[in-house]
Amino acid sequence: MEMFRRMLTVSVITVGLLSIGAPAFAAPPETETTVQKKLVETFIDIVPTSNCVEEGPLYTITTTTNLVEHSTVFADGREHDTFTQTGTFVAVPLEDPSLPSYTGKVTIWGGFNANGTTVNGTFTFNLSATGSDGSTINTHQVDHFNARPDGTVNEFFHCH
Repeated sequence: MEMFRRMLTVSVITVGLLSIGAPAFAAPPETETTVQKKLVETFIDIVPTSNCVEEGPLYTITTTTNLVEHSTVFADGREHDTFTQTGTFVAVPLEDPSLPSYTGKVTIWGGFNANGTTVNGTFTFNLSATGSDGSTINTHQVDHFNARPDGTVNEFFHCH
């Protein structure tokens, strides 16, 4: 019994010392942060609605946002990435000028993780707008996925 306690004590001390010394031997992760201010993008799409209908008339949408992207990549292949993009937008009907134009605020966030066996990501989209006709739109969308080692993918989308 005494020998078992000594072996256990030596093992615990060894593990403790290795865990203290491990950070000194591990390569630091590579990190990168990119910041873009007053980023202007123009594209054609539908305007997301409060009831989350994903179809409708096309609009020319111009966003002016600030964007921060951050990534951390470890020597063993693990990776963590996030971004936040927030600002204002203007949406003008592409084909039907009788439809309202919209102005508002938009925030998009995303996070992504990979560890060599699994991958997951979560994205959020928040929009608040006022139409030229006085109508309002408020929408919040969440999209998440994870890919397991066996190749199966779990995902969900929620909009409210």
